[in-house]
Amino acid sequence: FIGDCSIGEAIQNKGEENGYTWMLDHNGMDWPFSLVRNYLDADDLTFANLEVVFTERTKHVNKTFPLVGAPRYAQVLLHSGIEAVNTVNNHCFDFNLEGYQDTIATLDALGFAHFGSVYVGSKTNGQDRLLKVSAKGVVIGALGFTYPQDSDLKLIADRIAMLKNAGCDLVIVALHWGKETHAMPESWQFGYARSVIDAGADVVWGHHPHVLQPVQLYNGGVILYSTGNFTFGTMSSKVDRDTGIFQLEYDVDAEAPTLKQLRVIPCITTGKGDYRPYELTDPTDRARVFKKLIYPREVSGMQNLPQSFLQTGIIHIENGLPVE
Repeated sequence: FIGDCSIGEAIQNKGEENGYTWMLDHNGMDWPFSLVRNYLDADDLTFANLEVVFTERTKHVNKTFPLVGAPRYAQVLLHSGIEAVNTVNNHCFDFNLEGYQDTIATLDALGFAHFGSVYVGSKTNGQDRLLKVSAKGVVIGALGFTYPQDSDLKLIADRIAMLKNAGCDLVIVALHWGKETHAMPESWQFGYARSVIDAGADVVWGHHPHVLQPVQLYNGGVILYSTGNFTFGTMSSKVDRDTGIFQLEYDVDAEAPTLKQLRVIPCITTGKGDYRPYELTDPTDRARVFKKLIYPREVSGMQNLPQSFLQTGIIHIENGLPVE
């Protein structure tokens, strides 16, 4: 799992020198992920949050940073090592419903896997795409909700059940949630994450704060509250550039896939004139990133990452619990 990927820029910065799409035009579609592609290619599946609208439209909603990229720039995804993207977030309707539909059409034309549910139940505007893919004989399902409310819990549980009934061995729930730039999840998110896992999810994968937040384990599942910015065309000076590649490894020899290891490749991303994330190698820098992923207090029923994670970025897991 990686965090927010905005393959474009705010419309007011569209095409400017050393901006995101300018860099693509001058360096090629493989530029943004070139320094971490080895990791993303080596795994079985990589998920990313796509936070941009692929459209040629110019009419947008009234907000500070409407994020846009011409549809041709979606080809970056074919040179990324990413296999699937979540498409629902607070920027997916920056260019109204029609812009979102342009994004979906662009991804479909590329044959690129995606998922996300918005306006569930609407006969006119409903977008309810679930993902079902296979890797090494394991069937994996994914669904995505943005700004999830208590009223969405049943909708999420219903979709988890749909994926399980369709033969999925693992289910990923992407939640676009939390407060921007806050280093810790809000208290309500603990209970919400527990409810989603109790409903049958194996991973709760969060994004939106644009910074890293802690990781916890609960009842055999993993909760990634926020995976930060990964490659982002409009980087605020307030945003922490620390990020990472979150790797989950499962034992597939048992009756059901069992989580056996969590590993984080600590990275930092770059802004204007580059935009590429790269791995951190200095031990002090690596420990800085790892520390952000350990929640400092106990939460009922949840397991925090152990202190040994600070040195290795790896935890081994048995029966759903971290092993020192």
